[in-house]
Amino acid sequence: MKKTGFNILKIVAVLLIIFSGRTSYATAPYNYTDSATAAYKKGEYAKAATFYQQFVSSGYESPDIYYNLGNCYYKTNDIAKAILYYEKAKRLAPADADIQFNLQLANQKTTDKIPSDNEIFLVSWWDNFVNMASERGWAIICIIFLCTALGLAILYLLSQSVLLKQVGFWVGAITLFCCLFAFILARQQNTKATTHDTAIVMSTSVTVKGSPVDNATQLFVIHEGTKLKIIKTEGTWTEVKLSNGNQGWLLSSDIAAI
Repeated sequence: MKKTGFNILKIVAVLLIIFSGRTSYATAPYNYTDSATAAYKKGEYAKAATFYQQFVSSGYESPDIYYNLGNCYYKTNDIAKAILYYEKAKRLAPADADIQFNLQLANQKTTDKIPSDNEIFLVSWWDNFVNMASERGWAIICIIFLCTALGLAILYLLSQSVLLKQVGFWVGAITLFCCLFAFILARQQNTKATTHDTAIVMSTSVTVKGSPVDNATQLFVIHEGTKLKIIKTEGTWTEVKLSNGNQGWLLSSDIAAI
C-alpha cells in the first residue's frame, strides 16, 4: 500500500512539473505580442517577426507565438525560418491542425523532397495516437482518471453493497490503469517537447561530408528548410541523419535546432 501511495504522489508531482514547466509564458511581456499583432495586421511582417522574436528572446515559449513567427517568415518568403518555427510550434502543440497545415504548405516550397524510410504501420499509428494530445492534454486526462479512480476507491471502502464494492474495485482498477497509461503518454510528450534532437537546415545549400573535417569526402548536398535528426556534435561539426537514412557531417552553424 505504501508503494502504491508513493506512486500516486509521484504521478501528481510529475504532472505538476509538466504544468508549471510549460506555463512560464503566461506572464510574458505581452506588449511585444500586441505590437507584433498590430504590425502583422498592417502587412509589416518583418517588423512583426522582430517583436515576436523579442518575446522569444525574453525566455518564454508559446506554440501560438512560434506559429505566428512561422507565418511572418512565410509571408516574407523566408521558408527555412518559417519551417523552423512551425516545427517549434508543433513540438509544443502536436495536435494543432492549423500548425500542421501551414507546415505542410511551407514544406512544399523546399528544394529537397526526401522520402522517409519505410515505417512500420504500428509505429506510425502509435505516433499519431500519442500526438492526439499535447503533454498538457494527456496530463489533464491523467488527472481526470486519477480523480475518478480515487472516487471509486472511496465507493469501494464505504459502500455496504457487495455489487457497488465490485463495481468500485474493478472499474477503479481499470480507471487507474488508464491513469497510468495517460501519465506515460504525458511523460513521452514532455520528453519530446524538451528534447532538441532535430534541426532545420538554414543555409541555402549545404554539403554533407563523411567526417567532421573540411577536406572530408563530400557525400551529398541538402538545401534550406530540410529537416534532419541530430546524432551528435563534435566541436563546430554536427553529425546528422536524414529521413531516408542518409547520414553525415555538416557545420553546426548551417542548422538550427527545433
